[in-house]
Amino acid sequence: MSTGIVIPLVPFEKYIIAHAIFCVIGFLGFLPLGALLARYTRTYTPAWFTAHWICQLALAGPTIIIGVALGIHAVNLSESGPVNDVHKRWGIAIFVLYLLQVGGGLTIHYVKPGAWASGRGRRPVQNYFHAVFGLLIIAFAMFQVRTGFRAEWPVQTGRGSVGNGANGFWYFWIIFITVLYFAGLGFVFRQFKQEREARRAVAMRDSPEMKPMSSPSEPSMPPQMA
Repeated sequence: MSTGIVIPLVPFEKYIIAHAIFCVIGFLGFLPLGALLARYTRTYTPAWFTAHWICQLALAGPTIIIGVALGIHAVNLSESGPVNDVHKRWGIAIFVLYLLQVGGGLTIHYVKPGAWASGRGRRPVQNYFHAVFGLLIIAFAMFQVRTGFRAEWPVQTGRGSVGNGANGFWYFWIIFITVLYFAGLGFVFRQFKQEREARRAVAMRDSPEMKPMSSPSEPSMPPQMA
């Protein structure tokens, strides 16, 4: 018969748990899902961008904002002080980076260089920067989640470290997401081929020989050029 005493969670600890749940779902659920949808579907359907922004903004945005707000409230309840450790500093930095990434993504989508928008130019450098920056945010979030359950929870609550189950799932999820994304890089060759073909089609349409036969409508872009 167990004689262990179970200490109930105090209010700020409940807020810490809620903060963790929302931030994990937002940063390690919706953000990777949005990146994978873009990587796997952009060469097959123009609807990839709709799915991408729904995950990255419509779903991840409110989830992350709620998670951050819960974390701030937990800090206020615990009276643990201002931004005084690695987890809190990284949390603020990653949240700001996420907001910048969303703003950058919207700008890239709606403000395109003329050559790229018309189908004549190559993919702008800011598009590559957006993709790499997004992956970095997910990587930072992976580290941040680990500092939360390995360091922040024991220090702030005095309850000891979280069980090995959380650690094991963290390793599994990181490896799973990483493998899926790198496997999806195989579609980059298909993407570049479609972009070359689109540029070639526009060049042929604009050539003097083809001018009389060209249609007055704008050339259609391949799915990934949205």
